[in-house]
Amino acid sequence: MKLNQVAFAVVLAFPLLASAQSNAELQSQIQELKAQLAQLKAMITQNASAPAAAPVAQGEQLPPVDPEEFNQVKVKVDSMIDQQSTAGFKGLRISGGFDPVYMVNRSKGTSSFAFLNNFASTNGVATSIVPGGIGSGEIYSYDNSYFGMAYLDIQKEMDDGGTKFRLTLAPSKSAGSGFNFGSIVHEASASIPLTDSQTRLMIGQMPDVSGYEPYFNTFVGANSLTSNLLYPGYAEYFITKNMLFDFTAATAYTGVGLDLTRGPWETKLILANFNSARNDCPVTPVGAGASTCGTDPTRSPTFIYNVTYAQDEFWGFEFTGYEGSVTNWVHGGTSRLSQFEIDGNYTRGNFNGNLQFTTGRQADAGLNDNGDAQWWGVSALVAQRVTSQLTLAARADYLNNDKNGGGNFGGGFADGINGFGAGDPNAPGYDANVGANRYSLSLAATYRLTTNVALRAEYRHDHSTLPTFFYYGDQTYRSNNDTFGLQAIVNF
Repeated sequence: MKLNQVAFAVVLAFPLLASAQSNAELQSQIQELKAQLAQLKAMITQNASAPAAAPVAQGEQLPPVDPEEFNQVKVKVDSMIDQQSTAGFKGLRISGGFDPVYMVNRSKGTSSFAFLNNFASTNGVATSIVPGGIGSGEIYSYDNSYFGMAYLDIQKEMDDGGTKFRLTLAPSKSAGSGFNFGSIVHEASASIPLTDSQTRLMIGQMPDVSGYEPYFNTFVGANSLTSNLLYPGYAEYFITKNMLFDFTAATAYTGVGLDLTRGPWETKLILANFNSARNDCPVTPVGAGASTCGTDPTRSPTFIYNVTYAQDEFWGFEFTGYEGSVTNWVHGGTSRLSQFEIDGNYTRGNFNGNLQFTTGRQADAGLNDNGDAQWWGVSALVAQRVTSQLTLAARADYLNNDKNGGGNFGGGFADGINGFGAGDPNAPGYDANVGANRYSLSLAATYRLTTNVALRAEYRHDHSTLPTFFYYGDQTYRSNNDTFGLQAIVNF
């Protein structure tokens, strides 16, 4: 190798190094330069004892590299490494994406693009805050869940021993916007090592960790059916979410917790505001009339626990529980919530399976205004990669919610869209004390165009044991509904 040419090539690499568009590219180029310098150093050492030769004919070995020139190159490389650290690129990871959706809903009689629309409502909670609702006048529903989004995820690992910072922004449909209207913050959290990296303090706003489906519609990774670009380990194959995700899971926590990793077990113990940025609503505001937040407003945090087991290469499981007083959307104020869910995954070759079971109760939250809301449900998913680009998936859900007219802490209102409650009051045999049990079946196909782009289609059939779906076209209630969606997913 001609040493002068190698040294010259190293110097020419600096402009490329300075224009690197990501931390990963910058780190890769630094490593390449280090390797070239190591090669130069070895060759200089090898030739140090040999006398300098006179210029020779083309094609023969040139004289050794000048040590002073070599040291100049080394100083420049060291300077680039220091600059990377000073600029904050070390340990920094930035990712993002968006997923415009075209959604057809038979009961609504609508077919529309859905992208960056809101969870704001013209009934329920939003009306109690701003008469007439806010935003686009939509409600959170299975056909208006966490899709049609855009997000930017920033993660940084500090040099102080392993502190990890995460800020995820998602305009219009962040976890924070569900209850803190207008918030674009999906997650703002820090994980701080205490005694060691296996014992950590968690602080900030964190999205719910229960269940097997993620918030963001990224697509499966190139080497694993269950790898998710934003939350590795989660399975994600559908546009819509399963019913347990939509109606029996928390949205976000704001508080503090411990993250304990011991071998294959990871345990998270969290004390936090439940679906709230702050618990601060006096019964009688100073200088005002009656409070608008009920006779028993939320004043204390909720206890959340999550345990994950991930020893085996092909399977794992986790369970999550909530215990505490949370907002009662039926009667106002708060009431006691107790919920437990367990889910597991199995992946082998091109096959993936997920199973989730949830059971819960909230005191005095039945939709018949008399009794507790009670529910239990199960969700099962299977997916098969047919080719390197095409993955097919099926998902079946069941949610039992007939006690005391139905209802659950996530809402479950008799809104005519989500299919809960006692249904059509004019139907034969109508009983306000009996709520509907709900089923759904979803079929989906995901086709990867490139490493960062995929297309997805989903057909979903929802069924109710009562006529609870309101058809806007003929103003009648029916016991079933169909939706169909097309989605484009772009991630980086």
